[in-house]
Amino acid sequence: MQKWEKIVDHLLQEAIGNGDISHLPGAGKPLRLDNNSHTPPELRAAHKILDDHNVIPDWIADREALDQTESKLWRRLLHKAARYQADRRAAIKAERAKLETKIEGDWKRFKSGFLEATDRYNRALLEHNLTLPQGIAHKPQLRGEEMIERALQANAGKADNTN
Repeated sequence: MQKWEKIVDHLLQEAIGNGDISHLPGAGKPLRLDNNSHTPPELRAAHKILDDHNVIPDWIADREALDQTESKLWRRLLHKAARYQADRRAAIKAERAKLETKIEGDWKRFKSGFLEATDRYNRALLEHNLTLPQGIAHKPQLRGEEMIERALQANAGKADNTN
């Protein structure tokens, strides 16, 4: 706990102990934490109605869907990169050139499909970013080639540690 937090906590405990705050409105009742002071006053009623009915704005739902897609792409890439590197090492060790060629071809096809998937994701992301309210940060696009390199490096490090 930071120094100022300790001071504030001490002062609050002291005030409660002295009974100095028992006369305030809402004393003894739970705090209402749903009041968002960052929401413009003219939008508070609309936000409250949406919140009360568990309705979220489209751009938030879209961002959640994009986050899930990005996570799936990463998991799939990491799995495939690990499998590719393990299979390739095994084929090289066994001196099976035909198998190594097949593994390389499969990896090349996967990379092509992965790059197409990141392009589709980036198109959806661009549409999403264009619909964001002012002041909401844009999500950056995925860089498929860089992701592939990072996945291969991550798995190469793991393979080096296991040998």
